[in-house]
Amino acid sequence: MNNEKIIPAMLEKGIDKIMILQGDAPVQHNDQPVNILGTISAPSRFIEGRKQDFESSKKHCLVSKTDGLIKLVLNEQSVVDKYIIQGKIEIAKKFTALGINNDKVSYEPEELANKLKLLRSMFVSNIEHANICSTLRNLKAKINSQIESLNDRKGNVTENFKQTVNSNMPDSIKLKLPLLEGEEPIEIEVNVILEANGGSGILCSLESVDAAELIETQFAERVNQEIEKIKDFVTVIEY
Repeated sequence: MNNEKIIPAMLEKGIDKIMILQGDAPVQHNDQPVNILGTISAPSRFIEGRKQDFESSKKHCLVSKTDGLIKLVLNEQSVVDKYIIQGKIEIAKKFTALGINNDKVSYEPEELANKLKLLRSMFVSNIEHANICSTLRNLKAKINSQIESLNDRKGNVTENFKQTVNSNMPDSIKLKLPLLEGEEPIEIEVNVILEANGGSGILCSLESVDAAELIETQFAERVNQEIEKIKDFVTVIEY
């Protein structure tokens, strides 16, 4: 029925206000599954806030201590009303930014000195911070001069390099930084590994056995802490 017929009919019934809308009707949307990705505590926090909403729903929880991952699935057989809440542990950004235990990250001595110069707050000792930056800045010239004086012209430059490096660099430095994102900083020992890069070139990399062991341990501990919070609410399956 067009407007010419609708309006007179409405006026006859005493309706004096008429609103006519033209155009397409609003698009109807179906409910969509809910997917949430957060820190390792995301599943337990979700349950804490909405436990009553899912008390009787079919649900399960998958856990990987190695990957530091918890995946909570609520209304597991539903297509449109399924909730998936994932919590994941991440290595701390401050740790990864330094490239510790990353064999793909290396620095020239001057480059590493400049990087560490701005990170004094991570050092346990200000004196150690100043010493390592100074040692790295002077390392290339010192090594080059000592290798030249020690070179016996018999191809033993590499051995001389190792000898000189070992005599100049400290065995390790102590840093205080978080290993896992969102966790408190802890103290670790870090070694500065130096390698000859052909000719007189030198490359530095950072290595920490302490950090490697602690990260693995903390992954398992944090996952276990979260499992304790949710195990009475949902079936937990490790994989």
